Amino acid sequence: MIKPSEANDGGSAMTIGRRISDKRKALKITQGALADAVGVTTAFISQIETGSRKPSYGLMLKLAHELGVNLDSLFSDSDNEELDPIDKVIFSTIPFLEPENKRKILEHIFLLSGTKFYNGFPFLTSATEYAQYIIRNCKIKDVPVNIYQVADSLGVRIVKADLGECEGLLYKTSESPLILLNINFNHLEREKFTIAILLGHLVIPWHLKQTFYRYENKRSLDIDEQLEMEARQFAGELVLPGLVVKKDFKQVAPSIEIFEKLAAEKYKCSMTALAHKYTEYYGTKCVYLTSNNNSITRSYATSFPFRLVDEVSDDSIAHTFIVEPPDKKETRRGTVRASVWFKDAPASAEVIEESMLDPIFGVTVSLLQLK
Repeated sequence: MIKPSEANDGGSAMTIGRRISDKRKALKITQGALADAVGVTTAFISQIETGSRKPSYGLMLKLAHELGVNLDSLFSDSDNEELDPIDKVIFSTIPFLEPENKRKILEHIFLLSGTKFYNGFPFLTSATEYAQYIIRNCKIKDVPVNIYQVADSLGVRIVKADLGECEGLLYKTSESPLILLNINFNHLEREKFTIAILLGHLVIPWHLKQTFYRYENKRSLDIDEQLEMEARQFAGELVLPGLVVKKDFKQVAPSIEIFEKLAAEKYKCSMTALAHKYTEYYGTKCVYLTSNNNSITRSYATSFPFRLVDEVSDDSIAHTFIVEPPDKKETRRGTVRASVWFKDAPASAEVIEESMLDPIFGVTVSLLQLK
């Protein structure tokens, strides 16, 4: 996949974004729904529509498909000059080749890039599909998923070393892929998720860089780069297979206690990873977020009907942990005005807030549901 171009011409990017925004609104599609459909975050779609980010040609193809328009309609004549001519020629000519010649071109691309090419794998269109293929190919039928066994089946060698602030490092070589893990980082669930992310970079064929990193202090929502988001989607599906997770989610009402119990006892993953997976399927029902003092550090609200506020309000239950911090892990529940948490919520709307703080970690977890 071609990397997103740098938006040298802000007006051009803004024009493209405005057309996408206008068409999305005409179809009554939310930013969250469009983001889910094309495999990016809501923040990424927002940045495209405001002109602060310029999408790759490949992402434009996905957006045009979801919006039901021809790709050319998203570009004006002047905008076409902003596209790399080589990119346009490649995307325009490849459809006319026979399938065997398309494959030859792809094999040559991998040869030029020096990255691993899994010759027996099918060509799929999304990170989630590649994770699902790995699940089928490795005959994964139960959880927790043995991520080390998956890596071994892909011919990946895992070695521990002192990587400083880097949690994991993938060398995506054409012969013997190697994952280095930080020997000083002792958090098993996060280690497994790090491996799953790096396996995503390895397996997804358009991730053509030879080296991929994961840093300790880089949170999920700090990352807008498309390849990183795709690798995280791959990891989320691999560690928490949708077919298994959906069965559990159908049987429970969302709560911090339920997420914590399932994550610890069944899936052996972080509670945040499981809650994030829940919002992928039922994001219109609830919002999951973490905060540190008044700062919202992570939020999963892709399909929720209202926009989350920028920081924790003094009127929220989460804020009570700042005023009256507990001595041990504690969960507090109650009903608050929806406007405490959401910018455009109706004045009469209320939210059931459930917030939990474990002093050992110092991070408040909140689950918000419309009353």
